[in-house]
Amino acid sequence: MSTAAADVPLTGKDAAELLDAYGLTLHRARLLPGGMENVHLKAQTGSGTVVVTVLNKKTPAQAEEYARFLRHLELAGIPTPRLRPLRDGGWVTRHGARPVIVCDFVDGRSPARLPARLVHEAGFLLGRVHRTAAAGFDSALRPHLRLHDDDADTLASLPAGPFARWARSTWHAVGHVPEHDAPLVPVHGDLFPDNIVVRSRSRGLVILDWEDGSLDLPHLDVGMALLGLCGRRGFSPRRARHLLAGYRQGSGAALNGDLVRDAALYAAVLVALRRHRWQQEHRRLPAGRSAAAMHHLATSLADRWPRLRP
Repeated sequence: MSTAAADVPLTGKDAAELLDAYGLTLHRARLLPGGMENVHLKAQTGSGTVVVTVLNKKTPAQAEEYARFLRHLELAGIPTPRLRPLRDGGWVTRHGARPVIVCDFVDGRSPARLPARLVHEAGFLLGRVHRTAAAGFDSALRPHLRLHDDDADTLASLPAGPFARWARSTWHAVGHVPEHDAPLVPVHGDLFPDNIVVRSRSRGLVILDWEDGSLDLPHLDVGMALLGLCGRRGFSPRRARHLLAGYRQGSGAALNGDLVRDAALYAAVLVALRRHRWQQEHRRLPAGRSAAAMHHLATSLADRWPRLRP
């Protein structure tokens, strides 16, 4: 759900200076491809391989809150990359005006399409996040899955046509989703395959890139995961059954099916609007990540959802 990464130069000298603040000595480094809003640099150090992340869409204060969020997940036993502490305490340093964090590199792969058994495992992990990581935690991070000002402007200004009719009619039908009363839980907000690593030697999954995370409603997170993990060219009810069964197992609770469907459609409109805006700004999106592709997936989900019912 992110835009193309801002052009923030990060030289080898910069990386060495940043890592020195963490008590790490740089051996060699390279930029990781596929960065969207953030810049990620994989660095081999004398104390292991790490990823240096320049957080381009967060202020330093927001980055501190984000680091606290990540640290809470780690302490709750959620499989996420381990944060590295600064030598003088804390977690966040700066590259120019941009905040920076450093995490352990997770060795593994991110398949473009997870096998069904791993969709089940991803659902289980998401359920664990919602159940285990919720206890006694507060966060000032802003919920991401909301119609923010830029999104509302985009929705109002869409040119007439099938996409605009779908976006407006769907938003009118599912705009109630964030108004449902439910306990707030830590959410990922962007559970697509490129944010999941299948660890080497069959050691399970690790969830990456929590930057859209916050405390929010659980059904919104599950709805986004349905878009990310249960559809490519069209929505797959079979994969959705695996995701939802895993989620019930991990969370110990079942969500209302109609509400989860509406949450997925709610998320689909938000994602489609943001992709449309980025396309208008001539930002490069990965293959299959256009606004039209999300429109197609949402239509498929609405059409095929009844197949999920017994």
